[in-house]
Formats: sequence, structure tokens, C-alpha cells
Amino acid sequence: MNIDPKVVSKKEIYRILISTVTPRPIAWVSSMDEKNKVNLAPFSFFNVVSVNPPILGFSPLLNGEAKIKDTLRNISKQGEFVVNIVSHNYAEQMNQTSAPYGADINEMEQVKLTPAASSLISVPSVQEALVRYECRLHDIISFGDQPLAGQLILGKICSVYLDDQVFHNNRIDIQKLDTIGRMEGSFYSTTRDRFSIARPVSDASDTEK
Repeated sequence: MNIDPKVVSKKEIYRILISTVTPRPIAWVSSMDEKNKVNLAPFSFFNVVSVNPPILGFSPLLNGEAKIKDTLRNISKQGEFVVNIVSHNYAEQMNQTSAPYGADINEMEQVKLTPAASSLISVPSVQEALVRYECRLHDIISFGDQPLAGQLILGKICSVYLDDQVFHNNRIDIQKLDTIGRMEGSFYSTTRDRFSIARPVSDASDTEK
């Protein structure tokens, strides 16, 4: 079966995307408005988009009424944010911060997390997060003004915090970091079940004659 995105509903395309592009890493983004009110929200349309320069990207969707989310509003005005990496221990609190709180509510306080001063930017990090990326806004790319249109936020990493629990001998202990990924609906996955495949080597001897 072939599906034409122009014919089916946007909700149907959304369901297909979130059920097949899996698992998706989660950016737990802290931001701050012009009155220094902190916002914390998770986004699973998230990934690394560049190493040189180091840039992370995540995309808040416009809601069903085509209104922007507090995170996008804060970052577009203040130009700073922190991507806190979600470990399994904090899955419930991460999920709770996705609730539709008003802009005047500090989600970090609501779920009893501890704000930690960032090293180079004014936006606080989540102290409980074992890895935290401080970012300055690089660009915002809008894909439209209709409901569910993505607003891609690109942030240049200016500082990285690595907790001693997960960083030693110049390596990340991925077992202790214990990240989770977003699946479809209310489902999540862990990174505990892994397998290894050696990187391939190209033997071009037959093609270089």
C-alpha cells in the first residue's frame, strides 16, 4: 500500500511517523522567558545535526490550533536553552512535564526537580540529568503555520556537562546513563538491549583497475 501524504489526514501521517521512526531520542529542554520563568518540556523530534560546529536540533510542533509552544516562544526571544538527557530513572517526571501547563507554571518545580546553574548561559539545567547541553540559538526553521507544522530549533552547543557517574577514562558509560527512547502512543523503549556490528571495510581493489 502506498500512502499519499496530501490525501490522508495530518493526524494519520503523524501516527505513521511516530510508529515507524523509532525509537526517538528525547530532548528534555529547559528554557526561560523574559521574566526568568523557567519552562521544562520533552521533545522526541530530536537529534544531532552537526559536529563541526556542534549543533543539536529539535522540532516543537504547532498544536492542534496552530499555536506555538512555550519552549519555542522562550527560545525565539531569549536565544538560549539546555537539552537535558533523560535517564530511565526520571521517565515519569519527564512524562509529567509534557502536560499542558500554563506559561506561568514552572514544570521543574511541579515535578520536584532541582534547578542547576548553567556554566555559560542564564537558563538553568536539570541537576538530576547526568548529561546536559547548554545551547545558544543558531537558527529556527519554520515548516508552516498550520496545525502540526514543525518549527525546527537549531542550537549551537557552548558547554557540555557530564556527571562523574557516567564519564570516566574519557568515555561515556552508556549503561549508567541508561537513556530511553520514544515509541508510538504512550510507549517508550530502553537502551539496555543492544547488539554490535563491526564497521565495514571497503576493499576497492577490484574497482581500481
